[in-house]
Amino acid sequence: MSQYLVLSCVKIQNANSIAGFTWGFPAITQFLGFTHALNRKLSDSYGGDYPCELTGCMVIANKADNKVYKPKGFADVEFLQSKNPPVLAKHKSNTPPIIEEGKVNLTVSLVLELDKPLSLTLDKINKLEHYIESLCRSMRIAGGSVLDIAKVKLLSASTEEQDNVMLKKIQRLCMPGFVLKDQSDYLAQRVESIFTSVSEERPQPILSAWLDFSALKSVAEPKLKEQQTEPDEQTDASWDYEKRKGYLVPIMVGYKAISDIYDAGQVECTRDPNIPSRFVEAIHSIGEWLSMHRVHRIEEFIWRYYQHDEWYLCQQTSRKTDEESLSVIESNQSQFDIDEEIINLF
Repeated sequence: MSQYLVLSCVKIQNANSIAGFTWGFPAITQFLGFTHALNRKLSDSYGGDYPCELTGCMVIANKADNKVYKPKGFADVEFLQSKNPPVLAKHKSNTPPIIEEGKVNLTVSLVLELDKPLSLTLDKINKLEHYIESLCRSMRIAGGSVLDIAKVKLLSASTEEQDNVMLKKIQRLCMPGFVLKDQSDYLAQRVESIFTSVSEERPQPILSAWLDFSALKSVAEPKLKEQQTEPDEQTDASWDYEKRKGYLVPIMVGYKAISDIYDAGQVECTRDPNIPSRFVEAIHSIGEWLSMHRVHRIEEFIWRYYQHDEWYLCQQTSRKTDEESLSVIESNQSQFDIDEEIINLF
């Protein structure tokens, strides 16, 4: 039996737009962080009545409006910034600096996975849905304020026929929207395809391959004349944009440790001085936006936490295949530490 909690069309104001070396949409870690925070609040309030945990989250983007502008017609876009704290009379001689913060107003739908199904009456289901909605309105998602939630629904299925009905209900609640799919295998394939053109003395070009998914490239198609087999310097060409499969985007999917684990209280100014801490760096990969009508199995699109040694990842793998998934990551480096790759270039 499968059971999911659907948060339909959640309007968020001033969410974090910068995620690692990418910008435009919050990182997956922020949505899983919200899932974990909601799970803790729910457990504290109704731990005995609802003995379950929220173990994963599917992210569907309905609308995103980044707060950017162009200072000139052909210039790059820049974030709209404000000076915090605001300039007061006493600050006129020393204006406070601007710390760059990317913000986005967005509407997302979240499908939260329950680790085990709940057997509840209709009254208890309605009570739970109203309570979760009130909790979400008082929380933050990706650093942004929740303005409105269209609907909160608890859906379950125990047979294949019920699974199909539940899938259609989830699609109706989340459309129009695009779901984020992990496509880290594409990065490994891209690395393999360009590795033959790079000297073996240089490091494996993972950074170059990753940047290819965010670059808009043009390809020249030579116009060969009659009886001409190879182009030369005088051959005309037509330029077309290079097309790739799907709407692929670079994303941030977790962290990798760069230090040992320090005991509680050993590192100053940590958020929680009562737990051990560790220094980490961002891990990046490739994702793909797919229309909701292309979703056939909800569990394949659920992002879940996974931790092993120095890896702290968000993955779209079932709990049974976590060990296999990590071994693939470590072997082909389809997810990588971008700072380490930049250092290797020099």
